[in-house]
Amino acid sequence: MRRRLYKKRYQVKKKTSLFRNKLFKWGFALAVLGGITLYLVCFLPYLQIKDVLVLGNEKIAPESVKQSVNLLLEKNILGFESKSIILANLKAIKTKVLADFPGIKELKTKKLLPNVILVEVTERKPVAIWCRANNCFLLDSDGVIFENTIKNNDLTIFSEQAKGETYLGQKVIEKETVSQILTIQKTMLEKAKIQAKEFSLFENEGRLNAKTSENWSVYFDLNGDLNWQLLELELVLEKELPLAKRVNLEYIDLRFSKVFYK
Repeated sequence: MRRRLYKKRYQVKKKTSLFRNKLFKWGFALAVLGGITLYLVCFLPYLQIKDVLVLGNEKIAPESVKQSVNLLLEKNILGFESKSIILANLKAIKTKVLADFPGIKELKTKKLLPNVILVEVTERKPVAIWCRANNCFLLDSDGVIFENTIKNNDLTIFSEQAKGETYLGQKVIEKETVSQILTIQKTMLEKAKIQAKEFSLFENEGRLNAKTSENWSVYFDLNGDLNWQLLELELVLEKELPLAKRVNLEYIDLRFSKVFYK
């Protein structure tokens, strides 16, 4: 009996070209698309920033603001320089400009396509001079110092607190306290006909001393009712201390329920 010999048949698979591989095709297509996108976003000449437009400034030089902004616009992408408006970080620009220029109170930034950055500036306005020791600064209505200056005939607030670090852009007085001082000065002039341009502030005590042009002082309690204190000042000057009796006057103290003077 003959044995039949069976031989296994092996099917040889044909090798598929790499360029016909679907995964490769998708990868290649994505790489090309990514390269085109990178070029459009980072290097397209049409989107390269040409100018920084500064508006609203009065004292601050626009060129200085532009220089500060430009430092954040230039980027290095794969060894190539780019100033694409798409990559400009408006939040970072705002933070840097406000840090570089304490005299700026508010700042708005905007991209004006295709190639301009808009910077709108609102500068701080001085309402008084704030002094600590021998150092004086311009003070705005928010209680922020923003520029070195010297003492003159403008409203001056002397800080009588413990000495500490002082820097431009620092909030040295609460906004409400600045408002109180301005109200006191205005009311004294309008109601009591007394000029006061120098104030000494003891914030820990809530005390404010106003020195008048007649060379005597008024003591206020900032934690008390200022309207009542100003009314009491007007009445005591009218009824008890007319101009003729103020020659040797040293102070009027309004911090208590009863008015004291010496």
